[in-house]
Amino acid sequence: MVKKSVAAVSVALMFHGFALAADAGPADAGSEASCTCSAAKAAPAPAGTWAAQGQLGLIVTSGSTTSKSGNASFNAAHVMGRWTLSGGLAALYASSGGYSTQQDTNANLQADLALSKRTFWFSTARWDRNLFTGFAYQDSVATGGGFNFVQTPATQLAGELGVGYRVENPETLTTGPLGNITERERLPGTLQREAVLQAGLDYSHAITHLTKVTNTLLVQYGSSDTTTTDTLALQLQVDSSLSLAVGMQLVNNSSPPPGSARHTDTVETVNLVYALKNPNLSPTATSPVNVTGFNLP
Repeated sequence: MVKKSVAAVSVALMFHGFALAADAGPADAGSEASCTCSAAKAAPAPAGTWAAQGQLGLIVTSGSTTSKSGNASFNAAHVMGRWTLSGGLAALYASSGGYSTQQDTNANLQADLALSKRTFWFSTARWDRNLFTGFAYQDSVATGGGFNFVQTPATQLAGELGVGYRVENPETLTTGPLGNITERERLPGTLQREAVLQAGLDYSHAITHLTKVTNTLLVQYGSSDTTTTDTLALQLQVDSSLSLAVGMQLVNNSSPPPGSARHTDTVETVNLVYALKNPNLSPTATSPVNVTGFNLP
């Protein structure tokens, strides 16, 4: 289980960052637009103001039982003066013995306004349809402030802290012997609507010019449930546009509905990544995008 103390550390870092940025001057139209993984410079990069990347993974095993699993995702970002728009789509599917054992689709959209070279204001919306968490869906919107703690050519560290509103639709699941869902029951009047505190950290470090490690943490704290998503990935560059990414993602719901025995879902990832690169802009911008992948056998 991902410890909630990590969320407390992110909050403390955020307040420390805002204290350091208190005397920073406001940015004008030609100032740098902040993004979590790398700063977007005011002067247009040779690749333009767009960046994008797609990921794909697939595995099929056969024997006494046939297993299939795979994923696909796409992320893009665009800079317009002091504004950075970013978003992403991801889908994950796995089956065993002809039964679905994992289905997850999610999307996010975020807009960031650069306030100074290190600070920014964000507004974000997230949609999640994971059919095996005990929630038919989890949707949220949030807004708040962000701060770039470290901005060097090799290392970037940024954090976000804000408030939002979340809607969750719980359902009771009955699970079969292979981990498949045999029955779903949604009780009337169980829709959960609540205010949430959202905190996020995004870390990236280039170990060599061909190898990079990234980690993103997103916590949504609510009175009925706290959702924590932590994603670690190691990316090895094959050529200028193609990379291989290996990683792990942990998703924890502190109070899942009855029938959901697991509080934490673990997904190992092996993805082929194709990127339309921009040296001054990350395709994921300031949004802690989930890196989903397929379950390894």
